[in-house]
Amino acid sequence: MDVARVVPQELAGLGESCMRMGSPFFGTILQRAAAAYETDPVLRDLLDRHASRSRVGLRLGGAAHFRALRGAAPAIAAHYPSTGGDGDADAAWHAVAGDIRAHLAEYDALFERPVQTNEVARAMPLLGAMLMLAHAAPLPLRIFEIGSSAGLLLNFDRYRYYGQGWSWGDSQSPVHLRNRTATGAPLHLDAAMNVIERQGCDLHPLDAANADDADTLLSFIWPDQHERFERLRAAIGVAREHTVHLVQGDGIEWARVAAQPREGAATVVMHTVIAEHMTPDARASLREAIDELAAHASHRAPFAWVRMEPGERGYDTRLTQWPNENETLIATSDGHAQNLRWFDSP
Repeated sequence: MDVARVVPQELAGLGESCMRMGSPFFGTILQRAAAAYETDPVLRDLLDRHASRSRVGLRLGGAAHFRALRGAAPAIAAHYPSTGGDGDADAAWHAVAGDIRAHLAEYDALFERPVQTNEVARAMPLLGAMLMLAHAAPLPLRIFEIGSSAGLLLNFDRYRYYGQGWSWGDSQSPVHLRNRTATGAPLHLDAAMNVIERQGCDLHPLDAANADDADTLLSFIWPDQHERFERLRAAIGVAREHTVHLVQGDGIEWARVAAQPREGAATVVMHTVIAEHMTPDARASLREAIDELAAHASHRAPFAWVRMEPGERGYDTRLTQWPNENETLIATSDGHAQNLRWFDSP
């Protein structure tokens, strides 16, 4: 791998993507970083040391944002919108570059953290799948999430949702989701929802009650995306009030044991935007685990697989139910669960 070519190209490409997805501030910072790679040896050496890690641009942005959120980099905070700054992206980049030179060891340590993109808006298409399941199998739900990060999506039924002509959930919830919708609405909004068990597994789970972990989650939100930032902050508050059981480890192997179907409840394995980061062998192992669990399903102990993963039209949210293996495309969207297209038939 020619690091000198790949790293600046990745930074510039991610910057363009951020601008298209509504973050001109962070997009500009990444493009400035791509240009500075050629002229700033300290920055170049930092990025080269971590070039083998995934999503080095998000790691750079997350490290600087984390230091601003923690009060360790007031010069950066003075320009980041998320910390009350003036939103001057060029000045923010100069502050980040100076902070890297002054605190290089801290940046090296922060680059080692896994990127955590716990996008709370993904709860909306998941809700659509769970409503479909609750209608088809009117039993209490047991939900097991692979790649759960801080487990924020496991609290999906504790959020308030709004769409074109519909709403669902507790109006007093601090989390209100208004995802952009291209067409349609979820089916079975009147289905009874009763979640009796919720567990998650992640290689690097985060504790929403821990201030460092909470700021780690927030640091990977682009600093000028106010709605996403406040939504995540609110979801962290819900997670602190309603803790879920999280396990550290390989989520696939964990699910094989933890998510065995049980009579009197519908057992669900769910995941969002993890398959694209898996090796082909890992994806095959995931499917094998799902098939093994489904083999134990019955009408008195149904099993379901809910996932939001890349499809032909963006990201597909799908529900597959056993014992009859009925598959339903619930919705398509972008990776942040915006521009939703709901499907109105099973």
